[in-house]
Amino acid sequence: MVDMEGSGQGPFKKKKGLFFWRTIIIPFSTLQFWLSFLLVLLVLTGAFSVFYYQFLSPKAQADRMINKAEDRFDQAIVMGIKELALQEFRSVQDSLFKARKAFDSRKYDESVVFAEETLNTLEGAMDRLRSDEYFRKERAASMSFLKGDVDVKKAGSLKWGPAKKKMRLNKGDRIRTRSGGRCIIQFDDGSQLTIKSNSLVHIDELSEDIRTRTKNSSIKLLESDVEASILRPTARGSRFMIETPGSVAQIRKARINIKVSDSNQTEYRLMSGDVVVKAAGREIRIDESDIVRLGKDGEVMSRGKLLAVPSTRTPKNLEWIVSGKRGVPISFTWKKVDKASGYHVVVGMDRYFTNTVYDKQKIKNNSARVADLKPGLYYWKVSSLDRRGRESLFSPFSVFRILHDQRPPLLEIKDPIVLVDLSGVRVYISGAAEPGTRLSLNGSRIALASDGAFRTFLNVGSEEKEIRIRAADSAGNVLIRTKELQ
Repeated sequence: MVDMEGSGQGPFKKKKGLFFWRTIIIPFSTLQFWLSFLLVLLVLTGAFSVFYYQFLSPKAQADRMINKAEDRFDQAIVMGIKELALQEFRSVQDSLFKARKAFDSRKYDESVVFAEETLNTLEGAMDRLRSDEYFRKERAASMSFLKGDVDVKKAGSLKWGPAKKKMRLNKGDRIRTRSGGRCIIQFDDGSQLTIKSNSLVHIDELSEDIRTRTKNSSIKLLESDVEASILRPTARGSRFMIETPGSVAQIRKARINIKVSDSNQTEYRLMSGDVVVKAAGREIRIDESDIVRLGKDGEVMSRGKLLAVPSTRTPKNLEWIVSGKRGVPISFTWKKVDKASGYHVVVGMDRYFTNTVYDKQKIKNNSARVADLKPGLYYWKVSSLDRRGRESLFSPFSVFRILHDQRPPLLEIKDPIVLVDLSGVRVYISGAAEPGTRLSLNGSRIALASDGAFRTFLNVGSEEKEIRIRAADSAGNVLIRTKELQ
């Protein structure tokens, strides 16, 4: 029994021991599972670490924000932030530099703050850069000529001050001329606006779109008398507008006179060019030589044609008049104009005709004479008048100079060569005189070459011992010499 029990307990213990060891020794398949699990866990942990380092870490976030800010900054430079928004440009440069400096110092949170500040500044600047208004650059005009009582009230000021030559004029400025006052405004596109006496002019706009280079100019006239010389714009789409009570003139290229009376009536006189006037809800085209009068409400009161502008003849443009006298009488002539009942001639000492020496209207003939003009530089122009007294625009001025010359002409004569033959005694004489000189030898006129040189044979009597030479220049100065015959 005991053996049987003992033999019976042996197998049980063996089985129990085998079960025990099987519970503490992991089978191969279970070990493979846990190894795979650990490997996957390590891979996931590594991937998460890489992902965190690349995308979620403070360094990654800071680097990403800085790169985004730099890309946006490059876009803003292309859009013109440096030219159009210099203050924002410098602010962005400063904050971006601080962001990069903090990043290099491993202050990632601080770097993110500076990068966000950069982005916020750029967003505001780029919103303005996308608008048309931000591409509009203000221009300036200048006072190129000034005479008499002329005042200027600068934009934003409540006081009038005296105008000065070369003064800069900007949008919002007002110009006022009193009796005898006159000024010329020079625009940067070459156009000019001459403001005559008793006028009030307001500059409404002077701007340029830097993308298209188009220039816009707008002038408002109250009671005024102006003459505008507008050049054709170099950029397509540019416009020059002159506004009066009840009308707006759009000018591309023209020479035009505009008057606004104290009752707000407007008169347009177009010498050349093409002008369209918007008034009373419609467009009125003004052609060359048209004269159009509009009421204060823009309605057309009258329309007609100006007489043609006379063309100057004498003195010719750039002519030099030489005289030996201090006072010279000058005759002015011009081409007749059909249907003209009279003419208006002005002679001045400057091209603006502020210092006039002769100013006469209602001249019946196509000539005028000024008795006593001193030496100097003169300008003159002429206009025509119809039977109703309406005056055309003036002709382009001509300029001439009067020179006072009391010196005798230059003269050089070589020694005469006496030739004796069967026909008698002849003298060969040569030399040079001042071009334009009237030269005579023994009373005989001698022709000069274009450079003043001359050479000729002169028949003389056998008893003559000398040759008398007379030279007179255009100013009337005379030189007399004699040459002995050997």
